[in-house]
Amino acid sequence: ATSYLGIVKSFIAYLDEQKFDKKQIKGDVNFDAIAYCLSHAQFYHSQNEDLQEIIELVKLTASMPHFKVINIQGILLHNGGATIVQELGYALGMANEYLAFATEHGLTIDQIAEKMEFTFSISSNYFMEIAKLRAARLLWATMLEQYHPQNDNGYQIRLNSVASTWNMTIYDPYVNMLRNTTEGMSAALGGADAITLQPFDAAYKDNDEFSRRMSRNPQIILKEESYFDKVVDPAAGSYYIENLTDSIAENAWKLFQSVESEGGIINLILRSDIKKA
Repeated sequence: ATSYLGIVKSFIAYLDEQKFDKKQIKGDVNFDAIAYCLSHAQFYHSQNEDLQEIIELVKLTASMPHFKVINIQGILLHNGGATIVQELGYALGMANEYLAFATEHGLTIDQIAEKMEFTFSISSNYFMEIAKLRAARLLWATMLEQYHPQNDNGYQIRLNSVASTWNMTIYDPYVNMLRNTTEGMSAALGGADAITLQPFDAAYKDNDEFSRRMSRNPQIILKEESYFDKVVDPAAGSYYIENLTDSIAENAWKLFQSVESEGGIINLILRSDIKKA
């Protein structure tokens, strides 16, 4: 068994031993074979063998509806220098590769879609990042609709957000605290399901108790004092943000279509074309 399969099997064995109700378990593993290929210019074993692991992970966790096994790493694209449109368009291309492979190898679209999630970056471009997350949901729904799912569960995609490391400064590190705060606000207003803010000193040293505490504080304040968790979509109806959302979604969709016309994102990665974009 590969590492992901081994970890999930061990986790399930633990759940059975403790007699937990697997239908109530919420969590994930960060399986993303295409992201590995993007980082290393090759698959871990082979393209087919690595993607085949998807089928096994989905079947293994069939009794755990809230446990995700594929995490599309859009943040890897961002920290590699991608624009917002590129991060969304290429991440959509990565997701489509998994959907296509799984449905061609015996899974239904509902089985695979419900097991997927995205992790996107959140940078300091305040309104654009709000719009990016909102556009991500639109794009996912548009793409998934082409596969004609039988129920609506797959449309409810989980979005994780992680504060950017691309824009962290080492010359005035306390400025990173301010950036963390606006990035956390963007993530919350954009509808992220999970928010991770980096310690302000992460760019130049190992974090410590103080910097970890400072990275948690903005989230606590946004929730407990600003009540950002009480409104589903506070940006809805804002002319500016709605226009940004539509514009980002339109351009990211065009990029996605271009990727598919070139044979899919795996072909672009293996030809190194994506790094030239």
